[in-house]
Amino acid sequence: MIFLSSNNWAQKNTSLVNKEISKTTSESIYMHLNATSFVTGETLLYKLYCLNPNGYTSSQLSKVAYVELIDSNKKIVFNHKLFLENGVGQGDYFIPASVQSGTYKLVGFTKWMLNKANYKYFEADVTVINPFQNDSENKINSENRVLEINKTNESSISTDKSSYAIREKVTLSVSDLSKGNYSISVRKIQDLPAVKKLNAVEFSKKESNQEIDFSNSSELILPELRGEIITGKITAKDNSSPINNISIALSIPGKSFEFKLVKTDKNGRFIINLDKAYYESDFVIQVYNDFKEYYSIVLDQPKSLDVTNLVINNETKLNSNLKASIEEHSVASQIENTYFEKKADSLSKIIRFPLFYEPKAKEYILDNYTRFATIKETITEVVKEMHYYKNNNIYTFYISDYDPNIELVEPPLVLIDGLLVQDLNEILEYRASNIYKICIIQSGYYYGDKLFNGLISFVTKKFDFSTNLSGDYLVKTSISPPLAKKNYYKPNYSDNLNNPRIPDYRYQLLWLPEFNYNLENQISFFTSDKTGTFEIEIEGFTDDGNPISRKHYFEVE
Repeated sequence: MIFLSSNNWAQKNTSLVNKEISKTTSESIYMHLNATSFVTGETLLYKLYCLNPNGYTSSQLSKVAYVELIDSNKKIVFNHKLFLENGVGQGDYFIPASVQSGTYKLVGFTKWMLNKANYKYFEADVTVINPFQNDSENKINSENRVLEINKTNESSISTDKSSYAIREKVTLSVSDLSKGNYSISVRKIQDLPAVKKLNAVEFSKKESNQEIDFSNSSELILPELRGEIITGKITAKDNSSPINNISIALSIPGKSFEFKLVKTDKNGRFIINLDKAYYESDFVIQVYNDFKEYYSIVLDQPKSLDVTNLVINNETKLNSNLKASIEEHSVASQIENTYFEKKADSLSKIIRFPLFYEPKAKEYILDNYTRFATIKETITEVVKEMHYYKNNNIYTFYISDYDPNIELVEPPLVLIDGLLVQDLNEILEYRASNIYKICIIQSGYYYGDKLFNGLISFVTKKFDFSTNLSGDYLVKTSISPPLAKKNYYKPNYSDNLNNPRIPDYRYQLLWLPEFNYNLENQISFFTSDKTGTFEIEIEGFTDDGNPISRKHYFEVE
């Protein structure tokens, strides 16, 4: 009886613990869009907020979020990956003429959210009108209509004037906001069919929390707590070689390369965490072992979003009275795209983290020395700490240790542009004139849980080395890198810096995905050559989880 009672208490206690963990680790996504209706040639802009629905504070769990645009056939138009900072990310999508007219679903989610029973991701209807299609092909959601705007100004938002001329400076002042995460959009009120956007306040009332399903822990998708997760498994071809504790190396070659070294578990499985944003798409994952040819490596396919129950409403033909509005939008977008090079957005400054062996490594920049024709000669004549041996046509690199009385039997870690090199013939046959520098670390060097007799890193001039090796122990693949942040275009007409002869047909006057109220409460921007009513939107959440949604309107005449 005591045993049964204890067992029953333990089961109840586990259930309560799981429920509490599910509650505290739950996540929801909210997205602020610049619009819900576009003609081809315009740009969809969005800010993503990853939140804990129990209070709507920024989630500190997932460091990666995903955004997809899905058509009526449940096919993906685009798939974006966002590295999150303090639970937020941003992105955009230029809508090309290849996108058909119709209603689409924009969805946002994290991998951890896919563990929810009947998980609920963020979704928004987006209307696209392609004026280059035949009228008979133009279809949109039957519920879409030109929205009626209630032009009520919020007291916490003000502009220095209520009406402006074209290309005039607008000063926007914001007050009565707490510290938090906000995004601002200033856009001409649309006269196209559109669905009302879900604002942050409505989202917080509508969103219902869902618990993580812990019933089958073996199928639980791990949260991307430190960054993007890549998983896989190795198998032994002879069914007798050990599959546990085998080193697996991931390389993302390039200027700011990424290199990871992990071990397999007892089942041959491995998990690789990419804890920093990367900017290259080519990956090489390989078994790092003297008997690597005995193994096969297979990467897991990441779980995709289940869109079975995604409802995209029925479609109908466009109303003919919208023709003038559609043409006006289309002409404006074509003119703007014609002058794209003059008005291009710029990437935010990319933060390039030091390579893992910097600044400890000693560098030999080869242009500072006499250049030699081959890598062998370069090693012999320039890199005094390094030498090589050849045995049965197999080359081995060695690094002399600081202490001549100690010699490690382990080989050094050898990289070229961040790519792990196991066949040194690839390097020795490479043209020395393409090598920019060689970096050396002497003595024992730990990376991961593996000890090396130092490190040798070759860096090419163009970061373009590519291995010719192939085999079951090695996988070459491409994975889309996360979106880079942008600084969105804003003209400045105050001192004629911009050529007044260049037309300005912007509907979107301002998109500010990161608005820091504590640092700035006044923002300035310029109107375009478009006249009409413009709407200012501020969306976001305070640090303590209060949703914010405020609007203000002004005229351009």
